[in-house]
Amino acid sequence: MAYIDNISNTYGSPPGEYHPGVAATQGNMSSDPYIMQANHIAPVPSPVPLPDTCSYYYSGIGPNSGYGVDVAAIGGTTPAGGVVGIGFARMRSVRTTANAGGNMNMNTDNLNISNNAPPLPPILRPYHFQYHHFSPRLSQTRFRCICLPNPWWNIYANDGYKHCDGYLGVWRFPFNVRMSQYNASLRTSLSGQDSQIPEQQMQISTGLHFFPDAQNNDFRNAQITNVVGNLNIIKGDSGLCSDTKKITADMIASATPAVPIVFKGREDLVEQGVAILCQEALRFLAILGAGGMGKTSLALHILNSDLVQNKFGERCYFIPCELFEDAESLVQGLIHVMELTMQENQSKQKVLFNHLQSTHGDLLIVFDNFETPWNYGDSRIGVKNLLEKIAKYGKVSLIVTMRGPDGPGDIPWERLGDQSGIPTLLPVPAKEAFKAFAGNKLQISDDSESQLDSLLYQLEYVPLAIRLSAQHVKRVPLKTLIRMWEKDKTSILVEQTEPGRLTSVSFSIDLSIQIFRIEGRTLELLSTLSFLPDGIPLWVEHLDQMFPGEGLSVNVSTLIESSLIYDQNKGLKMLAPVREHVHSKYPIGQADLDQLEMFYGLFLENLPRNETEAQPGLQLHINNIEKIFKAQISSGHSKTSHILAVNILDRFRRFASVSMGLIDLILEDNQNIKKDDDVDLKLMKANHLRWMGRFQDAKDQVMSVKDCINEEENISQSEADILGRCFDILESIYYSQAQYEKAIDMNLQAQKYFKQSKNQWAQANSMRWLGNIYLGQAKYKEASELFSEAQWLFQQIGNELGVAECLKRIGDIFRMQGRNDEAIKMVSDAQKHFQTFGNQMRAAECLWSLGELCRDQGKYDEATEMIMKCQKQFEEIGDKRGVAHCLEILSLIYGDQAHYDEAVEMLSNAQMQYQITGSIVEVAWCYEYVGVTYGHQGQYEKAKEAFTEALELLKRFPGEKYKIGCTLLRFGDLFLKVKYYGEARRRYEEARNVFDSHGQLEKYVDECSWALAKLDEAISQ
Repeated sequence: MAYIDNISNTYGSPPGEYHPGVAATQGNMSSDPYIMQANHIAPVPSPVPLPDTCSYYYSGIGPNSGYGVDVAAIGGTTPAGGVVGIGFARMRSVRTTANAGGNMNMNTDNLNISNNAPPLPPILRPYHFQYHHFSPRLSQTRFRCICLPNPWWNIYANDGYKHCDGYLGVWRFPFNVRMSQYNASLRTSLSGQDSQIPEQQMQISTGLHFFPDAQNNDFRNAQITNVVGNLNIIKGDSGLCSDTKKITADMIASATPAVPIVFKGREDLVEQGVAILCQEALRFLAILGAGGMGKTSLALHILNSDLVQNKFGERCYFIPCELFEDAESLVQGLIHVMELTMQENQSKQKVLFNHLQSTHGDLLIVFDNFETPWNYGDSRIGVKNLLEKIAKYGKVSLIVTMRGPDGPGDIPWERLGDQSGIPTLLPVPAKEAFKAFAGNKLQISDDSESQLDSLLYQLEYVPLAIRLSAQHVKRVPLKTLIRMWEKDKTSILVEQTEPGRLTSVSFSIDLSIQIFRIEGRTLELLSTLSFLPDGIPLWVEHLDQMFPGEGLSVNVSTLIESSLIYDQNKGLKMLAPVREHVHSKYPIGQADLDQLEMFYGLFLENLPRNETEAQPGLQLHINNIEKIFKAQISSGHSKTSHILAVNILDRFRRFASVSMGLIDLILEDNQNIKKDDDVDLKLMKANHLRWMGRFQDAKDQVMSVKDCINEEENISQSEADILGRCFDILESIYYSQAQYEKAIDMNLQAQKYFKQSKNQWAQANSMRWLGNIYLGQAKYKEASELFSEAQWLFQQIGNELGVAECLKRIGDIFRMQGRNDEAIKMVSDAQKHFQTFGNQMRAAECLWSLGELCRDQGKYDEATEMIMKCQKQFEEIGDKRGVAHCLEILSLIYGDQAHYDEAVEMLSNAQMQYQITGSIVEVAWCYEYVGVTYGHQGQYEKAKEAFTEALELLKRFPGEKYKIGCTLLRFGDLFLKVKYYGEARRRYEEARNVFDSHGQLEKYVDECSWALAKLDEAISQ
C-alpha cells in the first residue's frame, strides 16, 4: 500500500518512515517503476507531517482523512503488475492507493531504474497515442500510458471533485483542457528493454475506470506543480464550480436571489415581458445587456407578476446558470429544480424530455446568467442543442438573461429594451432607487439634490453602480462619496464582502473579460475605447484609422457580444463604470495614443470650412479630442501641431471651453512657444472669457499682452496690430456690459492702431463695432452711417461676410424705425449670405430679427416658429445669450396673446441665461417685461416689485437711456391703473426727461407727453 501526497512524496511501511520522493510497498522485491513525466514548472513546499500508517482505511489516510492530493502516481512491480499512473484534476481532497504487493524504491531526484527489474509482465502493455479530440493546442502533445486491465487500484475522490475519465493508465482528458503553456510531455521508461512497443501490439483495457464520469473537468487557468520530482499536476482556479454533478437542489435554491424590494423605473419593461409570456404565439423572452444592468431583477419581477403566476402556477423554474458549465450539468440542474425521479442507468435527458412532453399545464423556465454555460469551453454546441430541444415542447416558455446583444441559439426570442439590451435607468427613477437604497441616512437638501444628480449622471444611471454607491451613504456623507468616486472611481462600487457579480462592479466587468476570453489585440481595443469618452463615432468609417490592425470586425463583434461595449447611432460606446474600470486596469498604450492623436490632427485639418456642416461631425468627437490632446500635451508626447488644432477649434463658439483648456496647457509650458503664438493664444483666450461673461478675467488677459508693449515709443507694424487687437477686445468687453462710453474710447484706439498696421479688415470691423454701440444706444442715424461706411470697406477688400454683417445691422435699424418691408428684405439677403458661408450664429441672428418682425406685424404663429427654430440653432452653437434673446421674444409673443403665465415662465428662463453670461442690463430688461405682464394680470404688488428691481439694476448703467426711460414709462402706467396719480406723474416726467436727454428718442418724448395728458384727464374725472 502506498500513499502519494500533493508533491508526490510517498508514505508507506514500515510504519514511522517517511522518505520524500520514495514510494514503498510491503514486500521485498525491488521496484522497477514506469515513469510518466512532464516538465517541471514550479517548486512546491514540503508537506506537513502525516500519520504513520499504510492502511488505506485508517482515518488519517483514507476517505475520512483531512489530507489531500491532486494527482497520484504509484509505481511497483509484482507478479500482478507494476505501474506508475497519473491523473489530472482540480480537487480539494483525493486519495489514491494501490494494492501492489512488493517493495518499491523510487527516488525522484534520480530516475535511473535499477538493473534487476524483471521482464515486463504480459498483462502490462504500454500504450502510445495521440488524442485527436483535444483542442488544437492540446493536440500537439503526445502521451504514452500504461494499461492495467486488472482492478488493482483503489481510487477515492473526496468532496466530489472530478478527475480525468479513462481506464487505468489510459487517460481521457476533457476537451476544455489547454496545456500548450505547460509544454507537457509524458514518457514511459523501461530498464533494460525497448519501451517503444509497436502500436499494433497495444490494447486499451476494459478494466476499472480510473476517474469515472469526469468529462466535465475544469482545467482553465491551471498551473503545473511538481509530482514525483518532475511529474506535474494541474491546479486551477476558474471561479466556476468544477463538479456540477454534486450540485444539490439546496445549492440551487441558495443561488436563486429573492425578488428585489427596491425596483425603480422598470415597470414598462415588466409589463412588456409579462405580455410576451402571456400571449399564445410568443413564448421566448430574452433579457439582454451588460453586467449590472438589472437583468436578473427584471426577470424575477416578471416571474413574480400575477399574470405570469396565474398562467404557470408552480411550474415556474429558476436556473442560476453561473453554477453550470455545460448541457449535462444544466440537465442535472433542471432535474433538481423540477424534482424529477431518476432510475438507475436511466438517461437524464430522457427523463427531462419525458417530463416536458407529459406536463399538463404551461411551464416556464428561467435561465439566468446564461452566458456562463453558453461561453464555457467548447460546451456551446451541446448547450445550444439542449436549449433548442427544450424550446420545441409547446407547453414550455423560456426566459433567458445573459450578457450580450443577442439571444442564444436559433430561437425566435422576443427582446426587451433596444438593440443593445435593456437600457440604463432614467434620471428620476435612478434618483429614487439611490434614495431607497440609502435609506434615512441620506440627508436631503438643495445642495444634496444637485450633488446626487451629478453623481448619478457620472455613473450613467447603471443600476448596480447606483445600489453599490448608495451603500456608502450609510457610512459617509454624500459630498464625501462624490469625492471618493472622483478619486477612486469603480473601487467604491463594491460591497464589504467577497467580490461577486452582484457585489462588485469591477468583478462583474472582469468576469465578462474572462468569460468571453478577451485578450491580445481585442483587449487593447477595449483599453483604447475606455480612454475615449465619446467612444468611436461612426466606427465602420473610422475604426481602422483610429486603431489599425487586422480582424477588427471580429474584435468588435467579441466586445459587443460581451456587452462591455455597445453600438449606438453607428458608434461604439462604453458605460462610465466599465470605462473607468477598464482604463484603470488596462491603460491605453502610448503607441495607440499616438495613433489617436495623429488621426484627430488630420480630422481637424479636413473639417469643412462651412461651420454649419463641420460642427455636427466635430460634436461627435469633441470629448475625445480634448482628452487626447490634453494627455499628449501634458506628457510631452504630442506628435502633431496642437496650436494648429486650437486655431481650428477657435472657429466654433460651442467648444470655447475645450479651446481654453488646451490653451492653458500650452501656455503652462511656454518655453517652446514662439512669441507670435503666445500672443495669439492669450488674446484668443481673452475673447473666449469675454464671450463666457468672465469680463474681468478677459480684461486681465488682454492687459497681460498690452502691457508688454510700450505705447510711448515708436512701435513696429506688427506691434501696432497687436495693440489694435487688444483695444478691440477691450471694446467688446465694455460693450457687453453696456458701458458704451468706455467701449467707444477703446474702439477709437483700436482704429488708430489698425490704420498704423495697415490692417484694412480690422479697420472695417472696428467701424462696424462702433455702429453696434450706437445701435445699442438707439442712435440710429450714427449707427446707419457707420454700417454703410464699413460695408463699403468690406466690399473694397472682397470680404463678403463683413458685407453681410453690415446688411443685417442696417436691416435691424429699419426694424427699429418701423420700416418693416425694407427690414425684411435687408435681413433676408444677409441671412442667405450667412447660410452660404456656413456661419450658423449670424444666420440664427437673422432668423431672430425676422421673427421679431413677424411679431410686430401680429403674425404670431410664424413668429413663434421662427424664434423656436432660432433658439435651437443657438443651443447647437452653445450661445447662451442668443438662447436668452429667443426666450425673451417668445415671452412677448405669449404676452401679446394674453398668455401671461407662459410669458412669465419664459422671462424667468431668459433671466437665468442672461445672469450666466453676465448680461445685467438684459436681466433688468426682463424685470421690466415681468412688471408689464403682472400688471396685465392685475398682480400689482408683484408688478411694482419687478419694476423697482429693474430700475435698481439700471442705475449702474446710466447710458442705457432707452431702457431706463421705457421702464419709468411702464411703471407710470401701472400707478395710473391703480389710481396712484402722484406716483404716476413722477414716473412719466422722469421718463420724458431721460428720453429728451438722449437726443434721438423724440418719439418716446411725445409718448410721455401723451401719457401725462391722459393722467390729467383721469384726475379731472
